[in-house]
Amino acid sequence: MKTVKYVSLMLMVFLLILGCSGNYGKVRPQSKSESKATSRELIDNWSDYNIWLRCYRPGLAVVVFDPKNDDRKILVDSRWDTVKDQKDWTKIVKENTTSEGDFRMVWSGRDNTTGVIEIWGSNNQLYGFIIYQQDVTEWVNLRMVSENTMRLSWERSTWLQKPPPRGGLDSFI
Repeated sequence: MKTVKYVSLMLMVFLLILGCSGNYGKVRPQSKSESKATSRELIDNWSDYNIWLRCYRPGLAVVVFDPKNDDRKILVDSRWDTVKDQKDWTKIVKENTTSEGDFRMVWSGRDNTTGVIEIWGSNNQLYGFIIYQQDVTEWVNLRMVSENTMRLSWERSTWLQKPPPRGGLDSFI
C-alpha cells in the first residue's frame, strides 16, 4: 500500500512539472541606454508594425507592436482590436497622447505615465514591444506555440475595480 501511495505521489509531481514546463516568452523593461524603441518611435513608425490594442472604458489600456519585417509572430485573442489603416491610427494617437507625444493610458485616479517593455521569446529573439501604464499591475503571459510564434495574454489584475464594459476600437473611431 505504501508503494502505491509513493508511486501515485511521484506520478502527480511528474505531471505537475510536465504541465508547468514549456517554452515561455518574457518581458523586459527597457533602460534608456539599451532602448530598442521609444514610445514616440513606435507611434511615428506605426506602419512597420502589426498593432493590437486592448481598450477598456474610459480609454486605451495597452498597445502591442509586432514588427512586420521579421518571421516572428505574436498571437492575441479576440478581445484585442487591430489597427488597420492610417485613418484609425491617426485618430487613436490624437485622442490618446499627451502634449509630449507619449500615449496616455486612462485609468480613473491613476498617473498616466507609460513605459515600453520588450517581448522576448524563449529562443532569445525580440518579438515586439508593449506600451503600458506603469503604475497599474497587469498579468502578462507569453507562451511559445511554435518556433516563431508566441501567444500573448494580458489581463488587468483583480485588485483593480471590476472593468466596465469593453470600449474597443469603435469607441475611438
